[in-house]
Amino acid sequence: MGVDYREQYFPNEIVKMIIVMLCTLALLTFLAVLPVFLEHLGIEGLAHEQQPADPASTPPHIRPEWYFLAVYQYLKLMPSEVLGVSGKALGILTQMVVVGLLFLFPFWSPLRSAQVNRYEWPAGLVTLLIHGLAFTIPAGVLLWVRSWMETPYCDIIHPMYVWPVLWIGGYVLAGLVMRRAGFDDAFRWLLLLNTTLILIGLQALAFLVVLGQGLSWAISPIAAYSIGLALFLATTLVILWLLRRRIAGTDQGLRVKLMIAITTEGLALFLGLTIWAMWPPGGLFAGGPHDETRRFLFAVAVMAFAVIVFYAFVLTERRTVLRTLSPEERDQLP
Repeated sequence: MGVDYREQYFPNEIVKMIIVMLCTLALLTFLAVLPVFLEHLGIEGLAHEQQPADPASTPPHIRPEWYFLAVYQYLKLMPSEVLGVSGKALGILTQMVVVGLLFLFPFWSPLRSAQVNRYEWPAGLVTLLIHGLAFTIPAGVLLWVRSWMETPYCDIIHPMYVWPVLWIGGYVLAGLVMRRAGFDDAFRWLLLLNTTLILIGLQALAFLVVLGQGLSWAISPIAAYSIGLALFLATTLVILWLLRRRIAGTDQGLRVKLMIAITTEGLALFLGLTIWAMWPPGGLFAGGPHDETRRFLFAVAVMAFAVIVFYAFVLTERRTVLRTLSPEERDQLP
């Protein structure tokens, strides 16, 4: 009898790997900011004694390593300020959409667990509304309070630190309130609907921010953002249609197709931003095949090879899992 690797590794092992990754990232971030934090407390000598950095200006010759180029290019697309939040902080906050999607997507399309009752969708929407209010009201109040505070005290309630905590707190509050009201599936619906919103948020980042802003450098801004808006609305309708099928429990094969599509989209977004950041300043072949062009073409070739290897490993792993299943179990695969 074959072993059901689907139940074993999806989403259980995926969630474990995500938790390990986030804990490692949190530890590295803590170690990075520790010297500066200690200096603010009067413990000097740990940070480098150099000219203070200007957060509002980045020298043009400074560029991060290749694995941060996509983040670097994305931050450059942000406006200077939106609703009292600086563009760079907004860029970091919106990138949490991808992290949230990575963590929640396994629950959006589970194999056998977290099945919801299709007739409870009004209660699910009420739970999502409570979650939204529990986040937006405190976030708005803290933004107003922060506008009256002086530097550096206003950084204590910076949205980059406060908003993720408020989002998680609102999630727990909404779920507990609705469960006390007799809605036992409150957390399941929150997982489902929040992940749907994050999926839609990823489309907004991809088509409105990245594609729209990128095309506006080559064509008129109205035409660029119109193209981005049309693609965003089209993908949003597809996601809502998939949500309807997901709630109805029909065509379970869509969950795997959606995972493949979202993974490919995220990878294309990362590679596109990376290539954009690496593009030679003087043009690709301006003045002949200079060193910038050679380095750019070599980097693109390496990334293309890495993508081919990645999908080859995925297909190989799928074939390995299929060989462990019985014919009856293979017939149940989407």
